[in-house]
Amino acid sequence: MWRLDAGRMYLCDRGPEDGPPLLLIHGLLVHHYEFSPLLPELSRARRLLVPDLFGSGDSDAPTPAFAWGYDFHWHARTLVDLLDRVGVDRLDVIGHSTGGTVAACLAAELGSRVRRLVLVDTVAYDMSLPLEGKVALFPRVGPALFKNVFRRAELRRYFTKVFSNPARIDETAIDLYWDRLARPGHREAAHAMLERIVDMGRVSERFASIVAKTLIIWGSDDRIVPLADGERLAAVIPGASLEVINGCGHAPNEERPAELGALINDFLDPDELDEDG
Repeated sequence: MWRLDAGRMYLCDRGPEDGPPLLLIHGLLVHHYEFSPLLPELSRARRLLVPDLFGSGDSDAPTPAFAWGYDFHWHARTLVDLLDRVGVDRLDVIGHSTGGTVAACLAAELGSRVRRLVLVDTVAYDMSLPLEGKVALFPRVGPALFKNVFRRAELRRYFTKVFSNPARIDETAIDLYWDRLARPGHREAAHAMLERIVDMGRVSERFASIVAKTLIIWGSDDRIVPLADGERLAAVIPGASLEVINGCGHAPNEERPAELGALINDFLDPDELDEDG
């Protein structure tokens, strides 16, 4: 645990302390465990920093009023605080889903301090929610409905849309995600973030300012965030390239970790670190 200005943040810190640092940022409704299948596929020469964002996993859950409504820029600033306290200056960053949104905000915030950026099935533009999501956003009653109605069964039902093949769902992962989500303050935080993804204008307008070399990776069968959003994002971030994993859904890190890891390792070649700092 690291004590930051906003509270205590959990950090999984593995690999050589003097290795090139790589920050991995998880998405909504989950926590650092979503990267468990991917971590063994990444270069052992790297220092892997995998936090739980505030309001998720084992990190504290400040009230939405304190956390700017769990705004993506607020999350990015808490990660700047974390990096400063851990003593990391220049680094590479990976973000998945809304973690990719936070990663993009972090890259825009830090400029050249972020060397390379990998965005995986990232929420980049306004999302169209299903009926149950729209109901959860009703004024006044929405937060109470989300807190009292959303249970493990609803979380698992969501994951049947995340995976291209629901048979690949890891029930242990669902149990872990639900256990943390059910902790005091965490569903309120998740609801606040849900409100952010239907109005992405203030975030989207910053994508063009990203200077880090950027790779965008998408599952061809993503039913949460369509591939068209990935193509649009690749056209906006200067010099960005797009790779598509065929037959994969919204979470390649859990569904196709070997293929995702190979793409990431090729992009983040440690031998190139000395060439550009």
